[in-house]
Amino acid sequence: MRRLGYLVAFGLTIGLTIGSATTLFAQEYSGGADQQNTGPQYSASMGSVTVQDRQLYRLSLRPEVPFGNLAVALDIELFIGEDGDFQSRGWSFDTTAETFDTFLRKIYYVRYGKPGDPLFVRVGALDNVTLGYGLIMDRYRNTLQYPGVKNTGIRFQLEGLAGGNFGVEGMVSNLQDLEGGGALLGFRVYNRPMPKLEIGFTYVVDLDQYAGLLDRDGDGFPDDVDAFPENKELALDNDGDGVSDDFDADDDNDGVIDIDAGSGLPQDVIDGLTALESEAFAVDTDVRRRTPFNKKRVGSDPFGIVGLDIGYHLLENDQLSVTVYGQMAMMIDNNDKLSLTAADSQGVAPGNRKAEGFGIMAPGVRAKLGPFDGRLEYRHFQDDFEAGYFDNLYDIDRARLDIATGRAEPKDASLGRGQSLDGVYGRLVTDLFGLAQGAADYQHMSGADEPLRQLHAEIELAQKMLANVPRLSRASAYYQKNNIGNRLDADGTLGSEDGFFESTEDTFYGYEVGFEMAGGVTVVWDTRFLFVRAADSRIDRRKVMSIETVFNF
Repeated sequence: MRRLGYLVAFGLTIGLTIGSATTLFAQEYSGGADQQNTGPQYSASMGSVTVQDRQLYRLSLRPEVPFGNLAVALDIELFIGEDGDFQSRGWSFDTTAETFDTFLRKIYYVRYGKPGDPLFVRVGALDNVTLGYGLIMDRYRNTLQYPGVKNTGIRFQLEGLAGGNFGVEGMVSNLQDLEGGGALLGFRVYNRPMPKLEIGFTYVVDLDQYAGLLDRDGDGFPDDVDAFPENKELALDNDGDGVSDDFDADDDNDGVIDIDAGSGLPQDVIDGLTALESEAFAVDTDVRRRTPFNKKRVGSDPFGIVGLDIGYHLLENDQLSVTVYGQMAMMIDNNDKLSLTAADSQGVAPGNRKAEGFGIMAPGVRAKLGPFDGRLEYRHFQDDFEAGYFDNLYDIDRARLDIATGRAEPKDASLGRGQSLDGVYGRLVTDLFGLAQGAADYQHMSGADEPLRQLHAEIELAQKMLANVPRLSRASAYYQKNNIGNRLDADGTLGSEDGFFESTEDTFYGYEVGFEMAGGVTVVWDTRFLFVRAADSRIDRRKVMSIETVFNF
C-alpha cells in the first residue's frame, strides 16, 4: 500500500523565491488555482529524507519560469545514501520505461493557461481536481507522497467546442502508471444549451486499483511484503532471518529442513531427503508459510463510476450568486468474487465482490454572499455507493495491504454495505472577519446499521491576524476524517467502534507554521499525519515532517 508514512521526511530546505503564495481556498470548485507568477522563481533544497525503509539525503534544484500563458517548473534532484554514494533513484536509463520515468521525475509541472481559460493543460503535480460537483471525483491530488513518490499526471480543459456550447475536461493521475496499465483516468464532457444552464457527463475509472501498491523492483510483490524491495531476483523471507526463501532450507525457522511443494526443491531431491528421514534426521512436509499478494499472479482489478450532472445559475451578480444543481452516478465494477481457497492462494483478502450501487445528490444549492461561499445538498446512496470516491486520499486508499497476512484489499472490496442511505452534505468557505480563511464540510447519511459520516476542516490565518503575533508569517491547519464510527478503535479491538475524533486509517491532518527569523528569511515547519493499521491491528501514526528555510528577494 502506498502510504504517506512511506515518506518520513525531516529536511532543511533553502529556497530563493520571487512571486506570490498560493492559498488553501483559491478556486474552491474549479479544481485549484495555478500560481500565476510575474517573473522567474528559483529554489534549492537539501535535507534528510526517509524513503520507504532507507534514510537518504536529498538535493534538489527547482526553477520555475513563466513564458506568458506557459509556465515550466522543474524538480531536478539527487539522492545520497548512508554510505555517501549518489543513488540511481531518478537517474536510471537501463530500459525504455526507466528512461521515461527518469525524464518525468524532472518535471514538477508544465502548464499552459489556467482553469477557466479556453485552453488549460497541466502536466506534472496535480492538486484539488474536481469533476462536476464532486459526487464522483472531489479534490483529488497526486502529490500525497511527494517527494518520496513522484507522480506525473495530466489535467486539461478545453472550452468553446462545437460553436462554443461544448467543453471537455479531464485528468490522468500518473503517466508512469498509465504505461503499466494502472492509472486513474477521469473525463467530463459538458454542454451549455442556454447561457445559465450546463449539463455534464463524467466517467472516472481506475484501470487497476492494485497499482496503488508500491513495488519498486517490479517483481510483483509489494514493498510491504517484499523483504528485498530493490532486488527483483529475491522477494520473500517467511521467517524474517534475512535469508531469502529461495535460499533458506528452513522457511519457518522451526529447525527442520523443508521438503514441501513450496520449498522449491526438485522432486528427486525431495524423494531423496524423504528416504533419509529418521529419528536422527527430520524433514518438514507441513511448512507454516504465508502466501502474500503478488500482482503478477493476480492481475488487474479495475473500478469505475459514471455520472450525469446539471446546473442552473439562478442569480449571478457582484453581491449574490446562486446556483442549483444535481448529479447522479453509478458504480461500474467487475465480478471479482473469490472462494476462500482462491483468495488465500492469490494473497487477496477474502470478501472480494462486485461493488454495486448508485448515488444521487439533488437538489443542491450553492450560494455566494459577500465573504460566504457555501453549498448544501440532499443525498441518497443505494447499496455500496460512496460520494467523492476519488478524493485527496485515493492514492493510498485504492488498495490496502494487511502487513500481518500479506493480503491485499482494493478499495471497492471494502465497501460492502449493501443498504440505502439518505442524508445531507454541507460545505462552507468564508473569510472570518478578515482574521482567517476557513472551510469546513460535513456529511451525515443514515439508514444502515451505522450512519455514514465525514468531517473535513481547514483554516489559514490572514495577514491581519499574523501581524498581531511577532515574527509569525504564516499559519494553517487541516483535519479530515471519513467513515466516522465505522472503523475499529485505535487498539483494533474486535467488535469495537471508533469515536468521532478518534484516529483511524481514514484520518488525515496536519499544520504549517512559518516564522520570520530576520529580514527576508523565514523558517517554515510543515507536518502531516496519516494513520495505518499495523500487523497487530493497532493504529500506527505516520508522520511526514519538513523544516524549510526560505530566503525572499
